[in-house]
Amino acid sequence: MIGDHPVPADACGMPLMKTGPKSDPAALLERARRAIAAHELPPAVISRVWGGRGSGHPCSLCGQPIGLNDVEIELEGVDAADSVRFHSGCHLLWSEACASKGEDH
Repeated sequence: MIGDHPVPADACGMPLMKTGPKSDPAALLERARRAIAAHELPPAVISRVWGGRGSGHPCSLCGQPIGLNDVEIELEGVDAADSVRFHSGCHLLWSEACASKGEDH
C-alpha cells in the first residue's frame, strides 16, 4: 500500500513498481559517452542481447534498479567483471552513444 492505494504484486507477492531512469535523457547520453571513453561500458553495439523482466539489479548506465515491471536488456559476450544490463530506454541511449562515437559533441 502506498497511502490508500494498493501496490500491484506478482504471483510471489513482490511489488510491481515501475522504476527506470530518473535522469534527463541528455544527461544519461553524456554519461554513456563518458563511460564508453573510460572503458566502463562497451564501445560498440553488441549484436546479441537478452531481454526480459527486470531482475532488480542496477542498470549499468543510470544505476537505478531495473524493476520487475521494467524490461531488462543484458548484453551477451561482453568482457566485463559484472554483467552489463540496462533499462530498455538506457540501452537505446547507450546504443546512440556508441553510434555517435568519434563525432564532435
